[in-house]
Amino acid sequence: MVVACPGCEKKYRLEDRHFAGKNEFRFNCPNCGQAIEAVREAPPQPQEPSTQKGKRLESTWSEAGVADAELLGLPEGKHASIAVLQGVDSGNIFPVSKPLVVIGRAEADVRLTDSEVSRRHAQIEFKGGNILLRDLKSTNGTYVNEQRITVTPLEHQTEFRVGTTTLMLILTEEIS
Repeated sequence: MVVACPGCEKKYRLEDRHFAGKNEFRFNCPNCGQAIEAVREAPPQPQEPSTQKGKRLESTWSEAGVADAELLGLPEGKHASIAVLQGVDSGNIFPVSKPLVVIGRAEADVRLTDSEVSRRHAQIEFKGGNILLRDLKSTNGTYVNEQRITVTPLEHQTEFRVGTTTLMLILTEEIS
């Protein structure tokens, strides 16, 4: 099912699992914050458990569990990376190769050894020329300019903190 935000008209794809056995699913638009209510017309049909192991797909789900695959994309003509400025992993640089990057201690694209960082702490989303930093309901929060955030835009050389680790987003021009 595809629903559109009444505020910014951004479209989101919902699957049966988002409804969790109910006929309604409510969430806030990750783009503009507007409340969105989706109503399913028929209850889901029980499915046979799969016996095949499927290939794990790259995550393209926002915090609300909504697909943004058609909107995600790395900036054209630029390389992105995440540098660790302070903390246990200081000096490490993580190249960004996909439009949704999870930062955390485990189950993450950018794995940090900071014990104050949640397993899946925050994510960076590259969408339509915009870059967003989103906290993934972490225990200790995500901070920009020492202000706790839930979601905020990022720009080149923006510093942010997860746990006791300070990171920086770096965008460089692609050399042809």
